[in-house]
Amino acid sequence: MVSQWDFESTDKFNGSNWQTLNRLVALANFQFAQDDDYDSNAPRQCSYLAGSFTGPALDWVASRYAAAPNTFPPFNRFVEETREAFGIADNNITALLRRELDDLSWQSDTPVFFSEFDRITHALGITSHETRVAMVEAKLPTSMKTLLASQALSFANYETMRERFNCMWAMDPSKTKKVTHPAKKPRCGSCGKKGHTATDCRSKN
Repeated sequence: MVSQWDFESTDKFNGSNWQTLNRLVALANFQFAQDDDYDSNAPRQCSYLAGSFTGPALDWVASRYAAAPNTFPPFNRFVEETREAFGIADNNITALLRRELDDLSWQSDTPVFFSEFDRITHALGITSHETRVAMVEAKLPTSMKTLLASQALSFANYETMRERFNCMWAMDPSKTKKVTHPAKKPRCGSCGKKGHTATDCRSKN
């Protein structure tokens, strides 16, 4: 019996989120390695990945197999065809990553920003501390640059910069401060005044 997990709704390839496709392919290959039922079974392997398609990607795979219902390429070729159909072939990945890096803006949720920044720069092979520090500094808002200047903070090491920003984020009381609202005063059902209930009303007969 085939052991197969269900893809979460967020784990769907819609034709534009190419990072998700790469992750789904990796997960599929892992599943194939764990389950003998997928060995050299192109129809089963292709169908497994296609089960994670939605929107334009699902329309594409449906039309593809409508034209040739009994023709299933090897899994790797199917992945290549999918990427080519949506302009995400390997030779375009660098350009897509560059665009994603350019579009990445500073977020108040500092750990999220650095997680995304690390993911993209790692994929692009950007490892120089000097380069990564300069790239982060270019994305900082004016208020953050002013804060760093007031504290005379400068960074030569990217790891030090990331750790310092994450610590500043973790220690920011504005994120952990709970907003408390005063309790609503009850309204008396007998006299209509606030501050007590009908049971405690002094004006009742």
